[in-house]
Amino acid sequence: MASVAEDRPIGPLPDVPGQRYVSVYALHAGSVFLPDREVFDDSLDTDTGSKVPSFAFLIQHGQRGKLLFDLGLRKHGMGYPPAWNETLQTFTVDCPHDIVDILNGGDVAPSSINTIVYSHLHFDHVGDLSPFPSAELVALPRYPDSLWQEFPPHQKVRYIQFEDNVPPSRVVAPLGSFDRGLDFYGDGSLYLLDAPGHFPAISAPLLARENYDELDIARKTVDRLKAMHAVDNVVVILAHEKERLDEMPLFPTALDDWAVEEAQRKRG
Repeated sequence: MASVAEDRPIGPLPDVPGQRYVSVYALHAGSVFLPDREVFDDSLDTDTGSKVPSFAFLIQHGQRGKLLFDLGLRKHGMGYPPAWNETLQTFTVDCPHDIVDILNGGDVAPSSINTIVYSHLHFDHVGDLSPFPSAELVALPRYPDSLWQEFPPHQKVRYIQFEDNVPPSRVVAPLGSFDRGLDFYGDGSLYLLDAPGHFPAISAPLLARENYDELDIARKTVDRLKAMHAVDNVVVILAHEKERLDEMPLFPTALDDWAVEEAQRKRG
C-alpha cells in the first residue's frame, strides 16, 4: 500500500445523522485518443496510446434534484476556443452524441438539471454549458491562464473552496485516504474530494511529467486514490477508464445495484 495509506487507518466511510443516498448514472459522453506519453513516465518516446471514454455522471438526489458531474466532450469536437486546436488534433475527439443527446434519449430534459459540477476545466470534461442556463455551475476558481472560454453571462456560478463551510455544504477532514472533502448537500449523500493533479487508472505506473504541472502532488493523489479504492464500501470509477465500458451499465440504467455487487466482489 502507498505511503499515504500508512499515515492513518482507513475504514469504511461513515454514515451521518439523517443519512441520505443518491442514485448515480454513468454517461459515455464521447471518447478521445489518449497518447501514453501524456500519462506514463516510461512512454515519453513512444507513439502508442488508447481510445478512452470521457464519462460524466448524472446524480439524482431525492430532495435536491438532478446534478451532473462533468459534461464530457462537445459534439463532434466543435465549439472549443482556438487555443485548443493543436491539442484536439492530437487527442482525436470522437463525440457523435453529446451529453444533451444522451439525456434526451433517456427522457431527461436539460432544464431539469439543477447543478453542474466541473471536476476541472480540461476540454474533455467541460462539454457544452449553454444548454443548461438554469443550472448552478460549481467549479474551483479559474486560473488566469485557463484555456476555457468565459462562462455564459447569465450562468449562476459558485466557486468552491475546501476550507470553508458554506451551508448546506460542510468540510470533512480527513475523508478516507484524502486530507479533506466537501459534504456537498450536508447529508452524507455526495462528497467532493480535494484531489489535486491529473491522474490515470489505479494500477498505472509513474505519471508522465509531460502532462502534470505539479507532478509530485499528482503522484500523491494517485496514492490516495489507490488507498481509497481499497476501502470496502467504495467503488472507484475514473473518467477515462475504458475497461468500465464493458463492465458497468450506462444511462439510463442506474449504477446503484451494480455498485453494490462490485463492492461485494471486492470483498471476495
